[in-house]
Amino acid sequence: MLRFGKRSSQTGEVAATPRRWRRTFFLEFTFVFAFVALILSLGTGFALSRYLGEDIRTKTINDIAGFTEQVTARQIATALDPEQLSGPLQGEDLKNFDRFVRETLLGSAIVRVNVWNRDGTIVYSSREPLTGQHFPLNEHLLSAVGGETEAKVEGVEEGVEGAGLEPYEAIVEVYTPIRFSGAGEIAGAFEIYRDYGPIASYVRHVQRSIYIGIGLSLAAIYLATVLLVKRGSDLIRRQQKDLETRSEELKNSYDSIVSVLCAALDLRDNVTHGHARRVAALASVVAWQMGLRKEEVRRIEKAAILHDIGKIGVADAVLSKPGPLDHDEWAEMRRHPELGYQMLEGIDFLQDVAEIVYSHHERYDGSGYPRGLKGDEIPLGARIFGVVDAYDAMTSHRPYRKPTSHRLAVEEIVKHSGTQFDPEVIKPFLEAEGKGHIQEVSAYDEVDAFLASVVREESPGGATPAGTE
Repeated sequence: MLRFGKRSSQTGEVAATPRRWRRTFFLEFTFVFAFVALILSLGTGFALSRYLGEDIRTKTINDIAGFTEQVTARQIATALDPEQLSGPLQGEDLKNFDRFVRETLLGSAIVRVNVWNRDGTIVYSSREPLTGQHFPLNEHLLSAVGGETEAKVEGVEEGVEGAGLEPYEAIVEVYTPIRFSGAGEIAGAFEIYRDYGPIASYVRHVQRSIYIGIGLSLAAIYLATVLLVKRGSDLIRRQQKDLETRSEELKNSYDSIVSVLCAALDLRDNVTHGHARRVAALASVVAWQMGLRKEEVRRIEKAAILHDIGKIGVADAVLSKPGPLDHDEWAEMRRHPELGYQMLEGIDFLQDVAEIVYSHHERYDGSGYPRGLKGDEIPLGARIFGVVDAYDAMTSHRPYRKPTSHRLAVEEIVKHSGTQFDPEVIKPFLEAEGKGHIQEVSAYDEVDAFLASVVREESPGGATPAGTE
């Protein structure tokens, strides 16, 4: 069967295409996966780290507040007398309580202790300048004097209360009521400042662990996905290769069947021997000039080769008659499009050309046969075929007449534009003729070589023109 376009001499390029495709695919897959993973990890990590960080922070502060209320408050109440809260500690009382605070409470965690009475006077502070100072009770101290323990995290600010805390980025402030055994009323409150640094460091450690865990999980998912995709793509390539092999074998079988049919027709119709091959080549050239896709060009080419296959059913006396046919003989001859359609329509891989074969003697103005189709009712392949078939018939030798010259044949075709032939087909036919392609067809034994030469002439750098792939 005739071939259109370039042969498989570009094996190296074709073989390299899957490799380039794989590289491109994995690059695109990696980029998309990395982008999506980055968004997911940032979003998920941010939300999760904030949630866990806040949860750890809250629980730790609550634990500190609970410990202060249950343990530290009792220790302070044991080390003080109710009468000592009436004013700032002085003398031996201050000395003893300060020693208790520094030996029992202050350390790496607790960095300051303030003891308040109900009037807002700092009875004792581990920072000496604050002892004896008087301040209005803030809301947290009021809550503590009212019997509630409160805790909060504050950044260290410069000022009277912040003095001496500069080494710390943030502190935990805990406000706890002071209750004395046997006394019904809360005598005062104390506040302690704890270094928030260890807690913040632990929260950051947890958050880093979350991001690392998400990153490792995404990396594992990526590797697993790549392996699955690679395995799937390898399987698809193997299946595609098997399919291409089977398709090529099936195509060769089709080609063999078509060759057998053509050979059978040539044996019966010696008068038009080679006509189908030339018409197929001419039809391919015109279809290519029209910019049709390769699949459509091949279909038209195949239909052109088989257009007269119905003549196998025509009587030898009619088919081989050297002179003009009478009325009955013409009636029988005109049956060959329908006979060809009936033969091809029952063959699966030739059904797509059966309609073109059925319509190849229709005329643009509706005066053709066997169905009298008109204009666009006629398949495009049949309209293309009508032009090139007429050209080849006029320029070929027949027992009953001499061939017409190329120029007169072209003029005759133009003359019947809009009646016998489709003007939209004649236009690309004349364009191909103006380039010399119509005349050149008969000079090539192999239509492949001719079409390849057309492609090289018309395409810069030898590239296949648009519409042929």
